[in-house]
Amino acid sequence: LVMLAKNSGADAVKFQTYSGDLLVNRKINPERCRHFDKLSLSIDQFIDLYSLCEKLEIEFMTSVWDIDSLNKLDPYLKRHKIGSGDLTNYQILEKILSKDKPLIISTAMATFNEIHELVNKINQIDNNFIANQKLTLLHCVAMYGSPQYKYANLGFMDRLIKAFPEISIGYSDHVKGNLAVLTAIARGAKCIEVHFTDNKNQEFRDHHLSVLPHELKDIRSLSDVINDLFIDENPDIVNDIEDPERIKEFRRAIYPSKDIRKDDLIRDDDLILLRPNIGLDARYLNKIIGARAKRDIKKLEIISMEDFLY
Repeated sequence: LVMLAKNSGADAVKFQTYSGDLLVNRKINPERCRHFDKLSLSIDQFIDLYSLCEKLEIEFMTSVWDIDSLNKLDPYLKRHKIGSGDLTNYQILEKILSKDKPLIISTAMATFNEIHELVNKINQIDNNFIANQKLTLLHCVAMYGSPQYKYANLGFMDRLIKAFPEISIGYSDHVKGNLAVLTAIARGAKCIEVHFTDNKNQEFRDHHLSVLPHELKDIRSLSDVINDLFIDENPDIVNDIEDPERIKEFRRAIYPSKDIRKDDLIRDDDLILLRPNIGLDARYLNKIIGARAKRDIKKLEIISMEDFLY
């Protein structure tokens, strides 16, 4: 899967590091605890995966769900990720912030007020962390088992972008297909997280909403296209394309529609607006109407303001 992700254009691969006993109360929910134990990897296995990622030149990431694992794997991580379920786990948040590395946090199941509380808590722990642009929030809806477009709630991204202009806002996807991801990118997402698989028909539910390698390739290539579409290097015009010559070619100027004699009073039907915009710009039409010609002017001749007496 790591090799497939690399070949499909992913910038990073992210795992999840946990153990059943450090995640679930075995006395209350022993079945759930066994479920997580069955899916967990050892620290040594994660280090092996890190080595593979280094060899393939793709970033190794993992969401670490307990402090012991965090301390063991931090040397292998360039950035940290906190999953939605730990958004209110301020204990591990403090430990992660102490590592002083970029942090990504998913916000599924969180109210707008809870996200504000989280941001305030981060500022309390380290008031330079957000200012130094180390935090990314991922809009997310935990649609496990019900991955429908109507639940994606992508409009919420706009609220996050407006409320937290100093924080990078992204999107963690739980919808089948690519449409929600590409829409989120067009809406301004700076970071994208998707589930990834080589077989959507496997039993575990995550596979059903994961993307396949060819779908990830599409996201990668189309995201570049979308980003190109939204480039805004100039707030007015795109100078590389809309150069002065092109503007002149497309816009209109004022030209005499007939021969005009000196001292003639200029009327509306004496003038015509035509391309190219050479001479007197079309916006000056009303200033010319009612003026008198200072010289004889030929039909379709290039004119200027100096040719008229006002």
